[in-house]
Amino acid sequence: MSIKAVIFDIYNTLFDNDTIYWKQTFKELCQLQNLSVDPEQFWYTWKSIEVAFRQNRLNMTDPSQSPPFKTYQSAWKEAFEVTFEKLQLNGNAEHAAQVSIDSLSTRPPYMDTYKTLEDIQRQKKVAFLTNADNTSVFKLFKNHNISTNMIFTSEQLQTYKPNPVVFQEVLKSLCVEKEEAVYVGDTLLEDMHGSKMAGISAIWINRTGISIDPQLIPPDHQIKELRELVGILKYMDEVRS
Repeated sequence: MSIKAVIFDIYNTLFDNDTIYWKQTFKELCQLQNLSVDPEQFWYTWKSIEVAFRQNRLNMTDPSQSPPFKTYQSAWKEAFEVTFEKLQLNGNAEHAAQVSIDSLSTRPPYMDTYKTLEDIQRQKKVAFLTNADNTSVFKLFKNHNISTNMIFTSEQLQTYKPNPVVFQEVLKSLCVEKEEAVYVGDTLLEDMHGSKMAGISAIWINRTGISIDPQLIPPDHQIKELRELVGILKYMDEVRS
């Protein structure tokens, strides 16, 4: 059975969301809100608080028993409130969360993003699935002139990867079976483990050469650059024929 659809993660798969951009945003926040704090200390304090939201937002044993859904904007506002209190800063948490969301819409694409997408879209159906709010993702695609009606966000689906439900919803919209799709992403838990739990072949883009987590379901293939994807898909089709 040949591959009919390719589903892409967005951040750190197609667009660079490196820590350097986050640190720039927090430096900007210090200037905008006149905060007397080292921007790096501000960033690391907030991040240590925000990570708890990511760790607790989904019940991995039974996703249906997960806490009520929160958008990133809501969760980040709460994280900024705690951060400002911890650092004894008089900051505006709502504004800080909005600036952070807006900054995600300015992330640069990787050098091989456009060419890879063009090559694959000529042969396969393409969709995008991301743990992100609508605002940041839709603005991101508009800013980079990428037109598609197949963007699926956690905000739309009201849950987060690696919940298999999100992958199944994309398959339904693409009108393909799980055996006819592949998922491409950069994270081992949300992307690889999640898509494999949904029965979808997974291709891991591992730009930094980190090791596979033995506690998670491994990907089917591993690449270092997005441009390798075209060859991998061709190989997978040949093996299946």
